Parts: sequence; structure tokens; C-alpha cells
Amino acid sequence: MHQTEIIRYIEKELTNAKAENLNSKIQRFIANNFGIRNRDFFFYRMQVYFSPAPQKKI
Repeated sequence: MHQTEIIRYIEKELTNAKAENLNSKIQRFIANNFGIRNRDFFFYRMQVYFSPAPQKKI
């Protein structure tokens, strides 16, 4: 059933964990912001939420 994924993990130690984590965050974000009527504002909030944190200058 999932033989190729199991073999890939054993041979190359590759998983799709990062993609699954991102998908989980997106689904949680959508559920928490359900009901926003302004689509532009929704995409703005998504951009702010998923953009990397600004780097501090030393």
C-alpha cells in the first residue's frame, strides 16, 4: 500500500512531514478565520501569518 514511501524513508530518510505540517497549519488558519467576508483581508492575514519573522539586526 505505502511501500514506496516506506522504502524511500529507509533508503533516503525522506518524508513529507514538512508538507503535512504546512497543510495542517493552513487548515487550522482557515478554520480559525472562518467567516471573514473580505477576501483581500483574508489573504493579507494569511500572508502575515505564514511569512517568516523579520530578522533582528545585531
